[in-house]
Amino acid sequence: MLRIVVGMAVTDRPLLLTRDPDLLDDLRRLAVAAGVEPDVVTTAASGRRLWPTAPVVVVGDDLADEVASASLARRPDVVVASHAVDEDLPWRAALALGAEHVVTLPTGEGFLVERLADRRRSARGRAFTVGVTGGSGGAGASVVAAALSLAASRLGTVCLLDLDPASGGLDLVLGAEDEPGVRWPDLASVTGRLEPEALRGALPSAHGVDVLSVDRSGADALPLSAVPAVVDSVRAAYDMVVLDLPRCRPDVLECAVPACDVVLLVASADVRGAASAVRHAAVLRDMADLRLVVRHRQRPGAELDPDELAAWLDLEVAAEVPHDSRLAAALDRGDPPGLSPRSRLARTCAGLVSVLVPR
Repeated sequence: MLRIVVGMAVTDRPLLLTRDPDLLDDLRRLAVAAGVEPDVVTTAASGRRLWPTAPVVVVGDDLADEVASASLARRPDVVVASHAVDEDLPWRAALALGAEHVVTLPTGEGFLVERLADRRRSARGRAFTVGVTGGSGGAGASVVAAALSLAASRLGTVCLLDLDPASGGLDLVLGAEDEPGVRWPDLASVTGRLEPEALRGALPSAHGVDVLSVDRSGADALPLSAVPAVVDSVRAAYDMVVLDLPRCRPDVLECAVPACDVVLLVASADVRGAASAVRHAAVLRDMADLRLVVRHRQRPGAELDPDELAAWLDLEVAAEVPHDSRLAAALDRGDPPGLSPRSRLARTCAGLVSVLVPR
C-alpha cells in the first residue's frame, strides 16, 4: 500500500493562529463544541514547530499574511477564519497562504466545528494528491491523469477527479461511462465532509480506479460551490487522488490547487505548446509545487529538446511521455490509456508514482 504520512507523527490537537482576541474567543468556543483541545499561538514563528503535525490549522485573517511570509512548508488542511464583512479580504489572504477553505464567522461555524472535531485524519493520514493540467489545448493532460491513476491503483486505492467542466468526462477516458454511480451534479449540495465508505461506494469504478466525472448532459457540469468539500472528502477516503485540472478556469484552480502536493504541467514539445505553457506556468508557479511532464507527439528529433523546454519554462522535468503511434487508436477503441503495464505510457506513469509519492 502507498504510505501517505511520513516524518513526524500527527497529533490530534488542532492549531489556532491569531492575535485577534474576539476571533480567538470564537475559535476556542468552537473547539469546545467540537470536543477538542487546541494549541494556540499568536505568531507564525511560535507556530512553526506545531505546523507540520496538527491535523488541521486555523489561521486568523489577521495573521494570514505573516504566516504566508514565514516560509512554512505548504501543507493541506489549512483554514482561514475571519469576521470580515468584505468577502474578498479573507480569500486574498487564503490564496497567499495556500489555504483550502475560508470560513467567515458566524456563518461558517458548523463547518468549522466539523473540521475541528474530525480526528480521523490523525489515524488515517491523507491522500497524496497530484494535480495534472495541460500547458496547451490537446497537450494530453487527461490522458496522463488517467494513466497515472491506473499506475497508482496497483499500489493502493485511487480516485480520479474530473475538474475540467469543458471536458467530455473522464469516465469516458477510463471506459466507465456506463458504470452506475454519482457524477458531479449529484454532489452539488455537498458542503461538508462525506463519509469515506459511503463515498467510495457511490463513485463509478473501472480497472481499479474510482472516478468522479463532470456531467455531459447538464448545464452545471461542475458545481463550483461543492468542489472544496468534495475534494476534502476524497482526500480523506483514498490513498492517492489525481485531479484533472482545467487551463482557463482560475476559479476552479483557486479551489483545487491548494489541495495538491504536486501539480504536473503537461506540455507538448513544440514551439506553440511551449509558448502556451509559459502563460499557464506563470499562473500556477506561486500556487503549487509545479513540475513539468514533456509530452512527445512526434518521433525523436522532430521537436524541442526536453532540456530546452524545461529551461524555457524554468521547471524541473518530472517525466517524458514518449511518442506512441498506437495510443490514439487505443483511445478510439475505448481502451484506457496506460491500461497495459507494459505500455510506454504505463511504464512512464509507474515511474512517476515511484518518484513523487512518499514511501
